[in-house]
Amino acid sequence: MKRVGFISLLLALVLGLAYAMTPAGTAIQNQASASYIDSANQPRTATSNLVTTIVQQVYAFSITPNGTEPSPGQTKNALPGGQVVFSYVVTNNGNGTDTINLATAQGTADNFDLLSPTIYRDANCNGTLDAGETAPITGVTLGMGQSACVLVVATVPSSATGGQYGNLNLEGTSAGDATVTDTDNWARAAATTAAALTASKAASPAGSVSPGDTITYTISGQNVGGSPAYGISVTVDSTSKTGILIADTIPTGLTVSATPTGYAGAGTVTYVYDDGTGWKTLTSSDLPLTGNGTVKIGMLIEGTGDFFPVGAQYTFSFAATVPSAASAGTSYTNSATVQFDANGDGDAADSGETVTTNTTTNTVGASYNVAVGPYGYPEAGASGSYTAGGYAVARSGDTQTIASAYSGTTVVFRHTLKNTGNTADSFTLSFSGAPSGWACQLVADDLTTPISGPVGPIAAGGTYDFALKCAIPANYTTSSAVSLTVTATSVNDTAKSDTTTDTVNEVLLGYAVDLARKDHAGDGDPTNDNPPAQSANPGQTVYFPVEVYNAGNNPDSYTLSASVPTGWSVVFYPDTNCDGTPDGAPVTNTGIVNPGNKACFVAAVSVPAGTAPGANPVSFTATSTTVGTVSDTISTAVNVNLLAQVRLDPDRSGTVTSPGTITYTHTLLNNSNAPAYCDISGDGGSHGWTYQYSTDGTSWYGALADVYAAPNGGTQAIYVRVLVPAGEPVGRVDVNTVTARCDVTTGSPDNTYEATDTATETTTIVGGELRLQKSVDKATAYPGETLTYTIVAENIGTGDLKKVIVADPVPSYTTFVSVSATATGFSGTYTVLYSTDGTTWSTTAPTSVPTGGTVYVGVDTNGDNAITDADLMPPAARITITLQVQVQ
Repeated sequence: MKRVGFISLLLALVLGLAYAMTPAGTAIQNQASASYIDSANQPRTATSNLVTTIVQQVYAFSITPNGTEPSPGQTKNALPGGQVVFSYVVTNNGNGTDTINLATAQGTADNFDLLSPTIYRDANCNGTLDAGETAPITGVTLGMGQSACVLVVATVPSSATGGQYGNLNLEGTSAGDATVTDTDNWARAAATTAAALTASKAASPAGSVSPGDTITYTISGQNVGGSPAYGISVTVDSTSKTGILIADTIPTGLTVSATPTGYAGAGTVTYVYDDGTGWKTLTSSDLPLTGNGTVKIGMLIEGTGDFFPVGAQYTFSFAATVPSAASAGTSYTNSATVQFDANGDGDAADSGETVTTNTTTNTVGASYNVAVGPYGYPEAGASGSYTAGGYAVARSGDTQTIASAYSGTTVVFRHTLKNTGNTADSFTLSFSGAPSGWACQLVADDLTTPISGPVGPIAAGGTYDFALKCAIPANYTTSSAVSLTVTATSVNDTAKSDTTTDTVNEVLLGYAVDLARKDHAGDGDPTNDNPPAQSANPGQTVYFPVEVYNAGNNPDSYTLSASVPTGWSVVFYPDTNCDGTPDGAPVTNTGIVNPGNKACFVAAVSVPAGTAPGANPVSFTATSTTVGTVSDTISTAVNVNLLAQVRLDPDRSGTVTSPGTITYTHTLLNNSNAPAYCDISGDGGSHGWTYQYSTDGTSWYGALADVYAAPNGGTQAIYVRVLVPAGEPVGRVDVNTVTARCDVTTGSPDNTYEATDTATETTTIVGGELRLQKSVDKATAYPGETLTYTIVAENIGTGDLKKVIVADPVPSYTTFVSVSATATGFSGTYTVLYSTDGTTWSTTAPTSVPTGGTVYVGVDTNGDNAITDADLMPPAARITITLQVQVQ
């Protein structure tokens, strides 16, 4: 019998679902967003903290064939003193790697114990112990969904007499969870002095196959009994013949197009087939044969009397083709039967006269691929146009083009992704080619909800719509085309990706300048202008202090830009007191600089996670906004280190009143293979604002020391509280870069920092403020468990907010269960409304939302059953949303 633990009970639930389990260790991440109009009548957006749930491992496996001692799953005949071979298949049905420990047990309701039972790995799954497979094993280690063939070889005692038998059981135990076992796998060995034919089956290739592959099946055996074998009566072409019949049902969907081959040590070989109307001689004109569950193919070894002697061998092979449109996960299982007469009574009705081979299993492997292209045309061939962001977007082939855009506006390119593989897959989206200063973001097709992490899973042939939004700086002009490349990459096979191109043909709208490193601008010596190179970890931001000197005779302002490797980004910060430290919000323009004067800045170069080690050239340019041909460029380099990795996510933005308080939440994620002890601090507060830090939201400090994060995906919440004094003007912005400096070590921390990461917090003073907070009820979960997300949106300002819409996406690796929402603090009569597209609203919560889709919630205060500018959220009003999803 099988015993299961708690997590295997979860597995029983998961196996009833229509999708595969999520692999152990997968991080399910989710972040909510909201759009609204503040009391100053300005459109605003806010994002919640990022919440993470780590999928736990489920342990489960099976051993087949099953059988009880009274009714064993397989029976083998052998001479006293001869060997028997029992074939089994062990399958890991869990969601992570596990070792299945194996052992044998002798029967108690039989005539004898089998001698020297030994377990071997059957590498080619042919049911025979081959050369190179003779090392005994005590278990098999299998990844998620993997199977292994094993053999149990034992000897019948020489003292056994004909008709006696011995029973043997193969028992398995999970190494990950000892309560998970499989013990109903009994087999029987019967002693006989009569004829005894063995039968084993091999499939080549074994295991995984691809659509269009050919599988060659080979059935082989010999007479290992004590007497020659007789044939049985078989009707072929309506004529009775005598012989040994080898029969195989062609697996459903497979096609046999070529004549089989075979050999017999005695008798005459005839190839036959049965289409459901009886056996017939097989000729080339009868081919092809396609399996439908009843069509059989076989070989008849014809002879008279006891014609098949002791030791005589036979083999029978045929080739079958996998359909070219076979879906991933389609399995083709196959076994054959051999029928003969052991005692000369003319039939195969006696025990041991019908022998069944081991079962071979070939599974169609997953084929991953992706296409991404213009909106509505993921596989190129696009035409026509649409309007987005106020611009007409023309589609042609695999390219989308905006003929002319204006600085200070946002261009939007919508896209469609298609899963062109043969199984469900998730996809990573990215973009490149954005000019320096452009602020680009990948969002859902609602053009608001940010995309964080992979999208999907998406079924084979399914599509997903999304968009690339790019805000063009107010002082950016060019007569050359700007080309942006959007890339979609398979999560399961990162070698499979596709790109599409978005192009802005032009963006419509001087003096002398000297750009140099700190303390060297305007000295007339261009040889000392270049900043020294700096070193950085992947995912880190490094800072280069630079100075812009007006070497002309008139006031001028200058655009700041940079050239960095593909995928990198650069942000410029003003350095008000020229001390080399950022002050205030990011800029792309110096503002007015008088002749003979200089302005100081800090270039923050962000190195993407995963960047390879080595030197990377970086250059910065100051360009006159009056005469675009007047510019100066300096060059340096960022030397990227290969170090331990930690992440501090996400970047946050929010609004607050003056006076007021806002709390941001970040997640410190340790992807190192040793514990991390991290010091947390920030650089905000240039306007006299106070920043405080905490790990529990209760005790607050000016900075944090030795914050612990467990290895291999351990997380720790980091809270940052911003205290804003009275008297701050509406629109003032302060940027706080929170830095985690981590000592990654297996010993005690010694303040040697091997890993560093940052997160930015951009806080803006407004007349009204919406705060988003998000939580999840489980930090870890098993497939099949339900996650409950709680999102709270609250107006903590002093004025009414308009058109408040809270959006929350259904995370990857989960399935939507339910959503509900409540509202408090609203005036008069009001109604909570729901939407799945941000446009069409209903008082009834949706019952179905696809993975990657978004749930929208708003409060209707004017009774028009829609969310518009007329719907007000008063100070202290609150919207609470509960979203439930099930881990796949």
